Amino acid sequence: MHLRQVTACSEPSTYTTRRPRKGAPTWQIYTCRRHRTYWHYPDGLRRLPLDGEHPACGTVHDYRPHAEIIVSHLTGWMCLGGIPVGVPRPAADDWQARLRIAARGGVADAALQAVLDRAVHHAEAGETHAVLALLAAAETEAAGVRGRAR
Repeated sequence: MHLRQVTACSEPSTYTTRRPRKGAPTWQIYTCRRHRTYWHYPDGLRRLPLDGEHPACGTVHDYRPHAEIIVSHLTGWMCLGGIPVGVPRPAADDWQARLRIAARGGVADAALQAVLDRAVHHAEAGETHAVLALLAAAETEAAGVRGRAR
C-alpha cells in the first residue's frame, strides 16, 4: 500500500470512499465533512464510526501497482497524459517512458517542471519509491496552491 495526502486540509476525516476493481479496493480516501464530495462515487461514501480511526482529511491508501499510481499522477492532477505527435506511444505500464515524455514536453509551471526532472532522475536510478514520494508531496503542495481542500 502507498500512502498519499491529496489535500491541505488539517481536519480529521469523518467520511471515506473507495474505488473497487474486481472486488478489491484500488484506493480508499478519507475526507472531512466539508470535502466529502470531492472524491465521491455514487453509493460509495461512508461515514466513519465515531470510535474508529480518523486520519487527516485527504489521506489516501492506494493499493494499485506503483506503475499505475505514477501514470495516474501524470494523467490526473498534473494533466500531462498526452503523447505528442510523432512520439511512439509507450506501453500502458511503462511509467518511466511516460514520465520522460512528460518532462521533455516542457511545463509552463517551473516548480512542476522541477518535480518532473527530479522524478526522471530518480526513475533512471531505479528509485521507484522516491518517485512515488516526490509525486505525492507535489500533489499535496498543488492542492494547497490551488486552494483545493484547505
